[in-house]
Amino acid sequence: MDDLEVKAPANIKIGGEHSVVYGGPSLSAAIALFATAMISDAKNDKLEIVLQDLNRSISLDATALRKLYNEYSSRDTTKPESIETYVTNNEKNVGKELLPYATIAARLFVEQGIVPTGKKVVIHSDVPFQKGYASSAACSAAFTMVLVRASGKKLDDETAIDIIRDGERIVHLSETAGRIDVGSIYFGGFAKFTSSEGVTKENITTPANFVMIDTGSKPPTAEMVDKVRDLYNSDTEGTKKILKEIDGCVEKGTEALKKGDLKELGKQMSRNQELLVKLGVSSLGIDTAVMIAKSSGAYGAKLCGGGGGGMAVALVGSARDATRVVNALKSEGFDAYSTDITFEGAKA
Repeated sequence: MDDLEVKAPANIKIGGEHSVVYGGPSLSAAIALFATAMISDAKNDKLEIVLQDLNRSISLDATALRKLYNEYSSRDTTKPESIETYVTNNEKNVGKELLPYATIAARLFVEQGIVPTGKKVVIHSDVPFQKGYASSAACSAAFTMVLVRASGKKLDDETAIDIIRDGERIVHLSETAGRIDVGSIYFGGFAKFTSSEGVTKENITTPANFVMIDTGSKPPTAEMVDKVRDLYNSDTEGTKKILKEIDGCVEKGTEALKKGDLKELGKQMSRNQELLVKLGVSSLGIDTAVMIAKSSGAYGAKLCGGGGGGMAVALVGSARDATRVVNALKSEGFDAYSTDITFEGAKA
């Protein structure tokens, strides 16, 4: 077969952090940073998976793939420790970094009849690791879809997204992992998630320029989720009011995007940030970065992800505006750079 390559973009959150945990909508976007999977013929009848950036590789035959599938598919999805047991039982022989991809390949093989043996897949990523860009989800998406395309078969969107999420389930040891991130990575452009409706692609073609800002180290997202939960338990009505207003920011921002009104989107992003501050999930670094970005001409800015540190995102009107905002942030010691929305998803 001829070599085939699939790219999967990074993901950023435009709005809805933390509110999404309580059933609200979350809006995500695909940006032009990519993970790449390239498939070619292997030298034997095994599946060879190569993680180029980590210098890790493994070869698996059909028997090994079926064994992985049987163990993974028999887990009790209602018990969090079940997936942890699966990882513990297999990380020694397969490798913790390689297990997400081996599991995806096993499921494609047994459930979808996509034969990965006799193939070599090399995975490389330009998506920054552990910065809130869903780097592992991008790699899982590229890997999944390169095997699908090479087979000549097609999967419906729901099935493809669920199989991609297997990688996230294993990386994060959580059955709910990847619900928010995978949508925009798979479809490209903008995607919305709610717990009631799942992932939906938004029919938005408005181009957008963003400045990404690294505000420093961040605590685990679970810690920030627990912080909001404590606030919810101590002041349920007050917290519900904040969360409902965040939902409104997401809905108004989505409508603004559909109309091409980036200034209104920026306004809603900034209001979302003010509400996240009230929830206690911002930080001094995020607050400072947001202030600098807005005073330098950004339409709006907010934290991006779980909060407490990490990445912030600013919406700008043009490449020239992006340069001005980036320079202002760098002059104050922040690592910042510009990026664009990409409408090329792993599905494309």
